Amino acid sequence: MLMLDRQPVEWRGSRQRGLSWFEGDARIPPAQLDDWQAAGRAGACGLVLEGRRRFLQTAANGLAPIYWMQDGKAIYFASRIDPLARSSPTPLSIDWDAWAAIVALRYPLGTRTPFAEIRRLPQSATLSRRLGRSRVAKNRWAWTEVEPDSSLAVAAEGVAAAVVEALAPLPTGVVCPLSGGRDSRMLFLTLGRDGRAAAAVTVPDDEGDTHEEDFAAPVAAALGVPHERIGGTPEEYWGDWQERAWRIEYEFVDHAWLVPLAHRVAGLPAPVPDGFAIDSFFSVGRHFYTPKVLQAPSPRACSEELFESLRGYGHAHLALSGKFHEPIVSRAREQFLAIAEQFEGHPSQAFLTFYATRSLRGVSTYATKLLGNEVRVVTPGATTAMVQAALSITHTEKVDGRLYQAVFEILAPEVSALPSTAYAPRRASSLPRRWCSPPALEAQRRSLREGPLAPHLSPELRAWLEGDPAAAPEGHLRLGVESISLMHAWWRRYRDFLREVDPADLLG
Repeated sequence: MLMLDRQPVEWRGSRQRGLSWFEGDARIPPAQLDDWQAAGRAGACGLVLEGRRRFLQTAANGLAPIYWMQDGKAIYFASRIDPLARSSPTPLSIDWDAWAAIVALRYPLGTRTPFAEIRRLPQSATLSRRLGRSRVAKNRWAWTEVEPDSSLAVAAEGVAAAVVEALAPLPTGVVCPLSGGRDSRMLFLTLGRDGRAAAAVTVPDDEGDTHEEDFAAPVAAALGVPHERIGGTPEEYWGDWQERAWRIEYEFVDHAWLVPLAHRVAGLPAPVPDGFAIDSFFSVGRHFYTPKVLQAPSPRACSEELFESLRGYGHAHLALSGKFHEPIVSRAREQFLAIAEQFEGHPSQAFLTFYATRSLRGVSTYATKLLGNEVRVVTPGATTAMVQAALSITHTEKVDGRLYQAVFEILAPEVSALPSTAYAPRRASSLPRRWCSPPALEAQRRSLREGPLAPHLSPELRAWLEGDPAAAPEGHLRLGVESISLMHAWWRRYRDFLREVDPADLLG
């Protein structure tokens, strides 16, 4: 039995046919596809029928999630975790490995979810039931078949063509999210140059300045598109935080800066473009793709350096007592290296590992769940054509944003030289921040005190809890507060569906 909120897209091959749904792609592939692998490359995932056989398949980008759970002789699956958890006939267990990764890296890894009994199918995989057992088969990932043997000019032309093709079905009247960075700009230029962009909308990242808005405004003005600056109030923040946590199903640690954008685009008739995954294959030399990662002496050393690079944005485990530090980090490292191993030695090892971990299991929740809950979201950066073009050159060709710049000069040369946040230093914080307003801090303190990890907070976090109520958490404590609050919010929502949750299991 298959229940959907819209008609599925049907495709038919010589031996197989499918009932599919899409995430992140505005195009509908032709009804004639040879098999489920071809459907997956086109962005489809769903139910495959082959004679009397029935099995599930995911797309090459893995973006549309399929969560599944086995109970007796039945397999239940859904595009969200919540209906599986709430319909389980037996109590569920916490997956401490998933939570170790969420604390250490901000998101779960591999197929894990916060529930031990519920799993997510990886990209380019199938789920079937044979001989009384559930069987997951990971198939050849089309993205690993690309060799970096092209030139920068050819790759840029391929990327630009892929963006144009992915956005071609969008009508006029599109509301475009536009940050001060380069990913959303690439999509906005494509839609703005031919008059399909009705508005450019920028939401502050709540770090105490107008960094994003100031760099987005000239880009909108250059194409004559109205620019909106939106935000929320301190009093609304905790409601936004709880909504964000529920929408992304407690799988990604962050504050609630993006929720006003979700409210702005909810219910729009036209799809909304999102720059997801573009930086996963473009951003060399900054943030995660550091020289240590890309110039590591061996494939395994590259994986280890990438793990440390991903952890560089906050050591949330330090907000817990010392006995948890090593187990949390080592559990997360073990899971990460197990995923990275399949890509080790590949010319694009770092990019593929990064996408299969941080992009797919963390950042994608914003496109598919936070924004995608209420409006159709289009992500050209996760289409096979664009990824193949971006992977067709070596990482040295992408240093200093060269691929970005080459694509911008093709799409809109008149605005290609406008500066972005990619290289502009931030000014010192001077504006109020919602995440550390008095109502938000008080709500975070309440959340930290009610949950399984409350007895195991670090001395530093306890001192903050008992200290100046107007003081915001500093350094690693900030991410620790977000991580522990997320876990406690999940526990409060599902405690009636859970077996005993004992943090001592983290140590075992």
